[in-house]
Amino acid sequence: MPPRSPGTFSGTSVGACCIKTTIMHTTLKIALMARADIEAACCLAPYDDLLRGRLNWHLHTPYAMLLKAEVDGELVGHACGVLFPGSGWLREVFVLPEYDTRPIGSELVRNMVERMEETGASRQLVIAPEQRSMVYTASGFQVDGNLLAYRNGTFVEATKDEVINLEPEHMLAVLRLDQQATGEDRSRLLREHAYLGSVYMEGTHIRGFSLPLLGHGLIVAVSPEVGLELQRWLLPIQPYLLMPVGQLAAHGHLIHCRYHASPRGIRMVRGVRPDHRPTMIYAHP
Repeated sequence: MPPRSPGTFSGTSVGACCIKTTIMHTTLKIALMARADIEAACCLAPYDDLLRGRLNWHLHTPYAMLLKAEVDGELVGHACGVLFPGSGWLREVFVLPEYDTRPIGSELVRNMVERMEETGASRQLVIAPEQRSMVYTASGFQVDGNLLAYRNGTFVEATKDEVINLEPEHMLAVLRLDQQATGEDRSRLLREHAYLGSVYMEGTHIRGFSLPLLGHGLIVAVSPEVGLELQRWLLPIQPYLLMPVGQLAAHGHLIHCRYHASPRGIRMVRGVRPDHRPTMIYAHP
């Protein structure tokens, strides 16, 4: 999946295809984005070189969702989501800054939540920028942790022969590890991004894996020894990592290597919290 960015009205009516809301003599419409909308959506953020790829991925992926927001017929924002069995992730909510972003953003979130629930995704999750968290709390999201970004350090060279290329016969073990770490069934997403993946093989057991092409990179491991070694394979590819707060061994190692840690976002959940184990996640996508 390409990487990802991030309103309350009265007089709301909800239909199967879109939602229309009127306030202060303007009309807000939330609907599914079509291929014909992509060019206009990209023009809203010309500085974002990866936006077109993200929008097209969400438009054409069967388990993804892409919404648009229009004010009086003019496209002003979008929202992206990914659907898994029983849960859904809001990946991105964007509104032109010259508009009142909180009401429009809140309507995008609310409409995305409703559509996810209609598909059976009764639990929704998001990594929200701290300054935008109220857009999500308005729809019932609650804080469930924090994410840190580690940048500008000096990585340690990988040394262990236990790290090998991910092969098809490893995939079931990879999916089990991911479900153990997240409490979610993300098998479709992981299978799609298995190319160039690695696993940490201890005898006949897979103790961790890395998918560098999934978002900002995903690493799941059963211990710090395994997780830190898989990090050493990812850091030469990209100069940063995202990790949940609470990874004390990895945090200490990265700070020792002069990486600078800064807040990246707030993990928020709406509905029943999954059996999430952040201590198993050594890179967050």
